[in-house]
Amino acid sequence: MPPTTSGIAPQLPVELLRHICDAADRGDLYSIALSSATLNDVATPVLYSAIDLQVFHAIYLCVRSLASAPARNAMERDLAGFVETLSLRDPDLWAGMSIFDGKLLSVIRRRLAHALPRMQRLRSITYRIGMTAVVPLFTTLTSGVFRCINEIDLELYYPYALMGAQQANSEVTPVGVRGLTTLKLYWSGDAYRETYQSFMCSLLAANHRTLRRLTALPDDGPLQSALQSISSFPALEELEAPPAILSQPAFQDTSSIRRFVVPTWWNSVDLPSTALPNLQEVACTPEQLEEFLPEHAEHRRPINTVMLNQVRYERTRSGGEYVMEELEVAHGWYHDICPALRSLRFSGAPLVRLGVAANRLSVGGLSDLMPLIKNLEYLLISVQSSPGEDEISDVAPLLGRMPRLHTFLLSDGLARSFAHGCPFEFYDDEDYQRAALDNYDQHSSSLRRVAFTTEFEWEKREDGWHPWGHIVADREIVSDGEDEGADEEQGNS
Repeated sequence: MPPTTSGIAPQLPVELLRHICDAADRGDLYSIALSSATLNDVATPVLYSAIDLQVFHAIYLCVRSLASAPARNAMERDLAGFVETLSLRDPDLWAGMSIFDGKLLSVIRRRLAHALPRMQRLRSITYRIGMTAVVPLFTTLTSGVFRCINEIDLELYYPYALMGAQQANSEVTPVGVRGLTTLKLYWSGDAYRETYQSFMCSLLAANHRTLRRLTALPDDGPLQSALQSISSFPALEELEAPPAILSQPAFQDTSSIRRFVVPTWWNSVDLPSTALPNLQEVACTPEQLEEFLPEHAEHRRPINTVMLNQVRYERTRSGGEYVMEELEVAHGWYHDICPALRSLRFSGAPLVRLGVAANRLSVGGLSDLMPLIKNLEYLLISVQSSPGEDEISDVAPLLGRMPRLHTFLLSDGLARSFAHGCPFEFYDDEDYQRAALDNYDQHSSSLRRVAFTTEFEWEKREDGWHPWGHIVADREIVSDGEDEGADEEQGNS
């Protein structure tokens, strides 16, 4: 009989056990941690070092564990002290399909506020789960208490002052953080209040030399003062903001920017010919794409990645994200998509990654674009209408004409979210999808990742295609008895 894991663990040096845990799949770390006391001691810090959650019950239970007092945990460890990256996100909120419970969101917020000061190793935080009272959390993150923090990605709601109330100077704390590489802010509410504007401008001014990724949505208004006084963003590589921000003095030099995401509500890009000379990736509408690639230009931007309508593939209830200019109106291939993509003739680089949101899967449209997409390595197509068997089959020869293509993702995100629609008819039919893969293999030897739905996807290994990543159904949350007490305490305070 082979020795058990618990029998092997005491025989190995702790340093080697740490290397084993670092190399293990995150899905296996939980089982490893339960194998023995020794492995629990080694695996738990690795398990909690990087947290990336999108399912509500998992977020609730995780934050409860992080907020728990060390004396109540196994081996009396402070789990919050292990956290280095923390990402809590509601992937379906954008489509109005969120199932996150409002009352329990308040519990999560209070518990996270309790745990956050103990996360002294925290380097990166993404916090987008539809909660409004996050200004105190934001100011705590930027106060300088966290010496390792370099990435902040938050949705912020700035509350409006009560009628006749005086503006309090103590609403925010001074900026102390330095060396941020990522700052992504999606704000709403009274962000133009002088106190908030001053705080955000100070934050931007203190970190403009190190920022590599910046998001300023829905507009750059609250940052105007900083953008007019900052000389440049010398390290900036990714920008998500209205194009008008490029007219600010801080963006006189945009040569470092490689990726630009344009809000769909911005009708015209209107770029100066000298702006974004080294741009490689763009997420925009079909109409906006043509403005990045004018036919008569002295310099051709080397755009090699295009995500029309900011389309994104995710295995979630809403099937990934996209933004349409008009509600429930998906783009047609010959009227919108093909004309826009033909402007890639004027790019300084071949196209290697493409994502489109369309009304249907069009083999003819793809065939017409073949001279422009023959070098693709990644292709994402999100469609509103469920493809027929002939369309799924007829795609196969086209895949063979793209010899570098390793990823082909067919998304039912539009079908799921448009007018409370449904996934594709074959979303859970593995036999049907496996037959399609057998057909694809006859034409393409480069494919390694394929999806026919956002329910799950396929990975090609040495022994063939394997399905993985099936959506996990959310579970009912059973209160631990502290939630009601916290609500009563907040009501009496």
